[in-house]
Amino acid sequence: MSATVRVFLLSTLFLLFAPSAFSQVVIYRFDFKKEGQSINYGFYDSAYVVAEATGGPAQWILTFREGPHKRYITVEDFGSFFSPRDRGDAKGVISAAAATGTPQTTFLAIGEPETYVRGANVKVEVPKKMSGYALSADDESAVPFDDDEGTVGYAGISSMNGTLQTSQTDSANHDAQTVEEAFADLIAYVERRGYLEFELIEPEPEPEPFDGGGGGGG
Repeated sequence: MSATVRVFLLSTLFLLFAPSAFSQVVIYRFDFKKEGQSINYGFYDSAYVVAEATGGPAQWILTFREGPHKRYITVEDFGSFFSPRDRGDAKGVISAAAATGTPQTTFLAIGEPETYVRGANVKVEVPKKMSGYALSADDESAVPFDDDEGTVGYAGISSMNGTLQTSQTDSANHDAQTVEEAFADLIAYVERRGYLEFELIEPEPEPEPFDGGGGGGG
């Protein structure tokens, strides 16, 4: 094998394995505020989003209040963090959409790259602040309601303003954490702040129709 081929193979292997070996994560916190017209609309208070700094699937922790209780839900691989570019212009974007089910919600936030996250000998430019909107609506046609309830369907819009969580991001990258490891640490952090995971109750399956048990024949 020639020296040129060896160098090419080593370079190729570095490109293949470098993203995982020297990856950086970003952690953003978003706050939501209701805007404009709405009906039957209650929304999350805040969200934490974890992703690869160079772009990739986003992991979400969404927090809200249920009466006096603080709750959170997690949504993994929901949308993505990426950096679209147009010649010299670049943006950082977090985008996610749940087009089916309840609720049907779209998140979109954009920011100017203006700070760096570092890991090993690599640094990535990312937004320090991001802003955008969350739109949520559902006719709830698939959800059973009591006729006397009188409340069906909802729609509303919330602004979302996010900030890079510098200390948590730096700590995760200092420890060379993966997105999954940083996400697990963030869940533990939220729970230390008094949030409990909200558990969805799956509807019980309908019983099989009774066929009389007869096999009979005369």
